[in-house]
Amino acid sequence: MVKNRDRLSIVAAILEASRSGSIKTRIMFAANLSYSLLKKYLDVVLGAGFVRVEGSGYLLTERGREFLRQYKDFLERDVEAQKLLGALGCEHARLELMCGALDSSIGYVGSISGSE
Repeated sequence: MVKNRDRLSIVAAILEASRSGSIKTRIMFAANLSYSLLKKYLDVVLGAGFVRVEGSGYLLTERGREFLRQYKDFLERDVEAQKLLGALGCEHARLELMCGALDSSIGYVGSISGSE
């Protein structure tokens, strides 16, 4: 199943495509966007000062470069956090199994809330 991209990843894709100056069509294909989404997001990146119009194309600004740098840093940290969450989930499941083995060995079926 294909997951829809979020706003930040679409903005980043447009900025990447605009690094050295690009026309709408090239940005649309490089960022894998429909024309209507491209128009919407070009308004966003222009309004934020991430790109500027230069001739018939769009060029990444310094502010856009800074956004991309920070976005890439965020993605790296997000990937690490997702790995950590996955490992914690596995550890949690392992501990639950240990408790289950303990429960069955002592015949425990009550709840932790104290209402057993």
